[in-house]
Amino acid sequence: MRNLLRGILRERSSGDEMHYPLPSPSHTFQATLVSALPGANFQAEVTVEWRGCEPEAEVKVRAFVWDHLARWAAPRRVTGASHLADLINARGVSEIAVPQTSLVLTHLRVRITAPAEALAVTTAWEEAERRQTLEEQRRGGELRQLRWLRDEIFGRPDLARMYWHLHHPADLRSMTDPLFDTIAAQLGSGAHVTAPPQAEEDPISVLIGKFVAGLSADERRHLIGQLDRVFRSFDRTDLASQLGDPSDRVET
Repeated sequence: MRNLLRGILRERSSGDEMHYPLPSPSHTFQATLVSALPGANFQAEVTVEWRGCEPEAEVKVRAFVWDHLARWAAPRRVTGASHLADLINARGVSEIAVPQTSLVLTHLRVRITAPAEALAVTTAWEEAERRQTLEEQRRGGELRQLRWLRDEIFGRPDLARMYWHLHHPADLRSMTDPLFDTIAAQLGSGAHVTAPPQAEEDPISVLIGKFVAGLSADERRHLIGQLDRVFRSFDRTDLASQLGDPSDRVET
């Protein structure tokens, strides 16, 4: 009886062993993955499992996984190493057929790090990009200002004179200078602006300047008071309002 029971248990044990699943082949390897910046590479520790059996299965699985990881790493920078690992590991639980084989990748797990040298290279690249962006913004702002001056100010002699007066309020004589018209004509023609020929001084302006220079302070105040009336009689209140206090508007 005892021998009979032993025989039954032995047969059951033998039958159960026949149904145990075979463990999936597993392989762990190190890989260097090129990032988006030259000279800055990821370092990866990769663990894979697969189903199937054929010659050089480990080599085929490893080559497929390395190509898979390289394509994920190529457009990214090493500063995002942990994010890249999360993306890959999130997809690593689904089964993937290995092309041109009967093998099926059943598990993929990676740990990705960035060496100090790779981080230093990336930091240098990003700093250079930041400086380049700032320089491009500065040049863009400068170009917009130049176009504004060309199209809105110096292309129109009347506005150019007012713009000049805004920055040089004491220099009224320059507002009659024909140079503003010369500049506007050159800018309007689209021709390359060269240094304009020296314009001859208006003889009337010279005479007025000599006359004013010889006046006393009281005489200058009186003259400017008369100019205020003259400007207003010609409906040029804009010029009259710019005279201000006579003692402040005439150079000694």
